[in-house]
Amino acid sequence: MKTGANLVQVGLIICDIRMPKVNGIEAIDYLKENAPSIPIMVVTGYPDSELAVSLLKKGVKDYLVKPVEKETLLEKVKEILSSEQEFDYV
Repeated sequence: MKTGANLVQVGLIICDIRMPKVNGIEAIDYLKENAPSIPIMVVTGYPDSELAVSLLKKGVKDYLVKPVEKETLLEKVKEILSSEQEFDYV
């Protein structure tokens, strides 16, 4: 992830919480530590309001619960990508 221009080419990360090989919360913590300027959106099938609040406090831009309508997802992506972003990579 830290080689070449990889980080500069990432505009948004869409992450789940429960994934087969990676714990989503650990992945988000890693990403926030190593690439804090890349916005993260969580899309999950396991709604948890306490988790949503804690992730939003960590800087996650949005928390959506599956199933998500295509239009809703595209609008959220557009909203996040059009907002002002700082590029500060560790």
